[in-house]
Amino acid sequence: MFDIITRSLGNVPSSEYLYKTCVFMYYAVGGFQTLLLLEVIKKYVAEKAHNELLKKCIIGVQLLNIANYLLLIATPFTETIYSIDENNTYVRAWGYYIWQGVTIASFVFILVVLLAQRKNVDKYIKHVFIVAAIVPVFGITGGLFVSKVSLNNIMVTLSALLIYMIYERNKTEITVQNAYELEKTRVELIEKQLVIEQNKQELQENKIRLLVAQIQPHFIFNSLMALQAKCTDNPELYNGINSFGKYLRANFEAMTDNDLIPFTDELKNIKAYVQLEMMNYGDKLRVEYDIELDQFMLPAFCVEPLVENAIRYGVGTYEKGGLVQIMVRDEPDCIQIEVKDDGSGGNRLTDAQEGRKSIGLENVRLRLKALDMGELSVSQDESGTSAVIRLKYMEENSENDYD
Repeated sequence: MFDIITRSLGNVPSSEYLYKTCVFMYYAVGGFQTLLLLEVIKKYVAEKAHNELLKKCIIGVQLLNIANYLLLIATPFTETIYSIDENNTYVRAWGYYIWQGVTIASFVFILVVLLAQRKNVDKYIKHVFIVAAIVPVFGITGGLFVSKVSLNNIMVTLSALLIYMIYERNKTEITVQNAYELEKTRVELIEKQLVIEQNKQELQENKIRLLVAQIQPHFIFNSLMALQAKCTDNPELYNGINSFGKYLRANFEAMTDNDLIPFTDELKNIKAYVQLEMMNYGDKLRVEYDIELDQFMLPAFCVEPLVENAIRYGVGTYEKGGLVQIMVRDEPDCIQIEVKDDGSGGNRLTDAQEGRKSIGLENVRLRLKALDMGELSVSQDESGTSAVIRLKYMEENSENDYD
């Protein structure tokens, strides 16, 4: 900028002081740039590498440039580096070659340091300083022989443009790298979470296996059969024990078997459970079945918890009882299983009851998601609660034929 002003004011006597000021500032800014580059090299190369000898060498070159600055400060009075005649004409003096020589030597020194310490310098810093040092050197060197064209300004402008391009490229690389690291961290966290969940599931399965082994299911079933045989004179008690045995057997099988089961088996277990609950609620509990389709596979105990919630926390909390409807529909894109009650809608549940209800629903939801077989949605209003499973058409369902 100062060089442009001086060239526009050249040979204009009325602008003598402005002209002299701009010439002085032109040199001062160039010298400051050199000192700034040396200071950055000292901080990011010598001090970072704990190289005291290199630090002392850089300080020595800085002192040489400070001496150069003293020549510049004295120039308006001694005409050491340049002189300006009465016609505002700029003329180089003997000190000009000392100034330029020190500047060129400083930039060469910077390049030598960067090459010698290239392994210890950040790639971005290295590229910036190589450009900032090499390109201006050509302009300064050319300026020693050509005075009509400001090669120094041309090279400094080119240097600034190249540094800006390097900066934009580095910013893009950092952005991409940060995005990659962020995604990598996210994936690692997901994988760790999956491992934790898998370990929890394995631990739970081991607990279940241990529980099943300890309680000896065969002994329980044999005991129930013995008790049932003693209740032939009491049909209600006889049927209750029979339903409880079926319900208990289905639970044991589900705890030890992760395979899919036919919906007909799930339905049998539901009916056994309903029979037991009818012994508790009597006429207060009414259950209707509207099964449009029953020839498909699903995870064990996906529907039974919904029926249990509808009875215990729906109509069971309502003084007059109510109706539970179990419906299966063959939709175009899924098999829809709905369990609906017209009870209190959960408005009268205690915190403990609400917690148990939520655990049952969440368990079904997570199992369906883990197996990628469908989804569970629950809606609730003044008329009651509706729990809907939308089961995907799986290969098992399309291949099985129970006719």
